[in-house]
Amino acid sequence: MTGPPTGRTLLLLGGNEWRPGSEPADSWWLTRASRPEVTVVTSAAQDIPDTQVTWASAYFRRLAATVVGCRIQTRADAFDPRLVEQLSAAAAIYLCGGDPGSAQAVLFETPAAAALVAAYRGGVPVAGSSAGAMVLSSSCLVPGEGFGLRPGMGLFGAVVVPHWSGASRRWTEVATGLARDHEVVGIDESTGLCWEGKGWSVRGPGQAVIVAGSGKQEVGEGRPSPPVE
Repeated sequence: MTGPPTGRTLLLLGGNEWRPGSEPADSWWLTRASRPEVTVVTSAAQDIPDTQVTWASAYFRRLAATVVGCRIQTRADAFDPRLVEQLSAAAAIYLCGGDPGSAQAVLFETPAAAALVAAYRGGVPVAGSSAGAMVLSSSCLVPGEGFGLRPGMGLFGAVVVPHWSGASRRWTEVATGLARDHEVVGIDESTGLCWEGKGWSVRGPGQAVIVAGSGKQEVGEGRPSPPVE
């Protein structure tokens, strides 16, 4: 690794992290880090945080990178100076999947969230998969609360609907309904919607789409709004 490109880097994966098929998006994202080390934030994985770190370690080892677990499971953790400093010193930050409601409840308006946003603005690559991607938005979709919206971490404006290729009729109805008042993106599993500092691209086996009341438009034909500065 010769050094990261300039500009901010954001990866929104549609789910299925740490599994075969996600390498094109993750490899691109990793090359933009200052060193091959990934800090995995486990807030969305309330039941299996250690397992997520173990899976991530095995996966990123194949991409010639190491993994450090940042186990922020409670709001007390999100105020812990040691964990906040861990985020501030990270070379790359990855929010794993799980429960978006848990991730939002733990991270929203905490020093850990502020450190993550500051790291992103300073050029540290940030990624989220499924629930991890959902909570990075300004509006986090919470299926467990009747598909309501909670305020998210505010890195970008679109509501994320992950696992788009396998979305049920209920999920697609919710996405279409939200699209009346919100920007909505659907992202397939193992597929990354990637912000490269100047524009969005899609990497992986599937697609990312902009959802509208009249249908959907594949990213490439249309473009989501850029991340919030």
